[in-house]
Amino acid sequence: MKNNLALIIRYKLTIAILSIILIACQSSGLSGSSILYISEKDGNPEIYSMDKNGNNNLRLTNSSKEENNPKLSPDGNNISFISTKNSIRELWMMDFEGNQEKLLSKKGESVEDFFWSPDSTKISYKGKSADGQHDINVYSVSDGSINEVTNNSSIEKLGNWSPDGEWIVYSVIKTDQMLDDGDNRVGIFKKNPQGVDEVRLTENFEDHDPMWSPDGKHIAFLSTRGGDDLDIYVINADSKEETNITVSQGNDYDYYWSPDGKRIVFISEREDNPEIFVADISLNEKPVRLTDNMSTESSPIWKDGKIIFVSDSDGDTDIYSMTPSDGSGQKRLTNSDQSERSPSW
Repeated sequence: MKNNLALIIRYKLTIAILSIILIACQSSGLSGSSILYISEKDGNPEIYSMDKNGNNNLRLTNSSKEENNPKLSPDGNNISFISTKNSIRELWMMDFEGNQEKLLSKKGESVEDFFWSPDSTKISYKGKSADGQHDINVYSVSDGSINEVTNNSSIEKLGNWSPDGEWIVYSVIKTDQMLDDGDNRVGIFKKNPQGVDEVRLTENFEDHDPMWSPDGKHIAFLSTRGGDDLDIYVINADSKEETNITVSQGNDYDYYWSPDGKRIVFISEREDNPEIFVADISLNEKPVRLTDNMSTESSPIWKDGKIIFVSDSDGDTDIYSMTPSDGSGQKRLTNSDQSERSPSW
């Protein structure tokens, strides 16, 4: 009798422990390998998630307005995105299951782009106020406060955070008002999230679209400083030494860092048609071409040994994956009669 009672108690304890583990797993957020994307398969641009093999598709939003640019927080618990629920592009956040939607940006402020901080506690975003002021702000997830990082007559193009969370990188575009104010700032800058200690990284050229490498050693950016064509440059974050890694005829753009910070995947028009290439930033070698067709490729991203990208090779735009080394193993991840786009990890 005592043995049976002991077995029953042990069984109930085992079930209780397994239940706790299951609940913990379910509440831990989306996997870092989950892909967020926009699809119009239900008639309106909505946010969906899927695994890296194109399975377990889940619809996360359901509104009559347009959602765009979904990004998963590094801890996997929240998703930020752009929505036109109130007729302008606003910054919103929801949990990883698509619940608890919350407006983050200021009322009447149109949002161009945004980035999560590495620790998932803040979101930097580029906003345009109703009176036409362009500025970078930082939203605090914990208390909802908004801190101004820039406040001047220039137009900034927002880049991402440094991996240590100490800096935000951005570019400054010259405006007529800047000239009237005697402000000659142009190029790539970094500034801390508190809005002080601005550091100029490049000058004399209208460089733009900067992105910090995952290892924190370099910052990539786009520039036409070498002529009429758009090229990708890399600057050493410490020495400020610059290197043009995509010298070619034709525009190079829409780039993304490899997880180790040693290579960059990008779109190039050097062969007339937009194709995907990969360049090693440390080697003076010709970039490797990964796609070769008459379709249009865009939005390459890189993680977990895969490059995810958008292509219209089968008619409507769909999301595909391939091997980073040579473009082999191309696989279609979405398959509907409508457009899929804006993949993100």
